[in-house]
Amino acid sequence: MITNTAGRKFFDEHIQYLLVKDVAGMVKNTYTQDAILYNAFPFLDTPPPNVIKGQEELIKVFNAYLDYQGDIQVDSLYNFLETEDVISFQATITSPKTGKWAVGDVWLMQGGKISRHIGFAHSL
Repeated sequence: MITNTAGRKFFDEHIQYLLVKDVAGMVKNTYTQDAILYNAFPFLDTPPPNVIKGQEELIKVFNAYLDYQGDIQVDSLYNFLETEDVISFQATITSPKTGKWAVGDVWLMQGGKISRHIGFAHSL
């Protein structure tokens, strides 16, 4: 897999924010102000599907995600796709708290940032 493309560099930067738990930096630097996340998180008070709107709400949800998962490790990255306005991928991750997961995301890009984020995951 080519790892020096613009989309792959963006992905690596995004993941690095998560690995060092800089959620506010990740959201402010990689999401648009009006970004929307669509997901089915198992740890939120509201049942899925979850629709999270705006940077402040994204920061809350991603902090809750890291609290739920702990220190995540990306085990494999596959089906990586990038175009001018889309980045999508699938991955397997390991969490010390919840085990192995298969995850996937579609990021609709606008002005070099994520404007719409569609995510899915299931425990392996």
